[in-house]
Amino acid sequence: MKTSDVNPFDKTEAPVKMPPSLQLFLRVAAALLAMALFVEGACRYMFHGVAPYNSPLLHDPYPDLLTLWPRFQHFHTLQFFTDTQDPLCMYPAPVAVCYRAFFAFAPHELLAFLSFVLLCAVVATFLFGRALIRRGLNRWATILLMSFALTTSFPLWVELKQANMEICSWVLLALGLWAFMRERGYSAAACFGIAGALKITPFLYLGLFLAKRQYRHILFAFLSAAAVTVPSLWLVYPHIGDSWRLTNLAVSRFRTSISLGPMDQYQAFDHSAFALLRKFIYGHISALQLSASLTAYSATVVVLMLFLFFGRIRKLPVINQVLCLCVAAVLLPPTSFDYTLLGLYLPWALLVLFAVLQHKKAPDPAGLVPAMVCFAILFVPETEIIYHHVAYGGQIKALALISLFYIGLRYRFPLTTSNSECLASSSPIPAQSSGSPASTGIPVNLFTGVGAVFARLG
Repeated sequence: MKTSDVNPFDKTEAPVKMPPSLQLFLRVAAALLAMALFVEGACRYMFHGVAPYNSPLLHDPYPDLLTLWPRFQHFHTLQFFTDTQDPLCMYPAPVAVCYRAFFAFAPHELLAFLSFVLLCAVVATFLFGRALIRRGLNRWATILLMSFALTTSFPLWVELKQANMEICSWVLLALGLWAFMRERGYSAAACFGIAGALKITPFLYLGLFLAKRQYRHILFAFLSAAAVTVPSLWLVYPHIGDSWRLTNLAVSRFRTSISLGPMDQYQAFDHSAFALLRKFIYGHISALQLSASLTAYSATVVVLMLFLFFGRIRKLPVINQVLCLCVAAVLLPPTSFDYTLLGLYLPWALLVLFAVLQHKKAPDPAGLVPAMVCFAILFVPETEIIYHHVAYGGQIKALALISLFYIGLRYRFPLTTSNSECLASSSPIPAQSSGSPASTGIPVNLFTGVGAVFARLG
């Protein structure tokens, strides 16, 4: 076989050891996790402390699922919206349908939900571990990395404890990214669109199509979202117009009750940039001024993302694009709790593959080591960092997300099909005017190459 025909995504001849960047990821994550468990364990069992000193998680048992059970007794009726005795369902109609699907297993809805989440996590871990072994990573190194990532995942802990429907959005995004890498554009667009119907932030992933000027795929994503939303509205309440109006009214309550509500125990689990800003201004301005600040923040975020996308992100390799768009999806909303960090496992997986594939060619490229340090901070709890009875885990994660976003913008992570050294220069590379993959700074057969990796997952 000629050198030019060598595909770095084929199985390597001999297993390679774990790259230094991944070793550092394990060390930092293990150290932070051990510190959190030791501090909060000591506070709980030695000093008999109370919240927030005695647990890295909230004490309410599965609130997002169990507290909504009384309201969902009125599903498909007007009383679903007019019931004033039970907690309000402040989610779009497709999310309500997801909740209803688990309530169909009553009285075992909680068991069904927990089993579904764990099954998704275990299957994803197994398939990705198998892909790493096929890419040449040592089997025992793979087992160590995957078992550690699964058992110590703080976002997964929070998802299980809160019983939120974030897992449904995550599954759709994972399938969408898999389809995108295999160049199945319309399948990816459908997944991104349906995920966007559940919550608006997954629409950011449509930037992957915008960077390639695949406008039909973007249109198809919005049509997919509409195709899911309309029947969901009918399922919630059979008069679609009224269901749409009442659902939007319920969703708008999230802004006043959560995003602008009192800063209580939830702030330790809110890693949004607005929560970081709010930490400094809350209590110093009026409620009206805080609401105006949120409106100004939202407008600023939209303008900033448009500027960064067209000025920088669309010209970057696809791994950088996924990284930046994913970080933006969990950092920029006004409220973003720690279970949304599940989405970060998608760019983390791409960077792990990138590290393994480039390990034999060159040292870890610039930016990869600090990126893995940021991921380590984001995937374990920091809720033991408490000052004046207030935990600052969410604010620490917000700073880590900002750093990770900068890394994605600053350093390039391009995959190549040659045996030359990785193109790891941190200096910008001028983009061509064409809309082809080459014009974005991505090697021509990057998509087919990474697609081969994700094809093996099946």
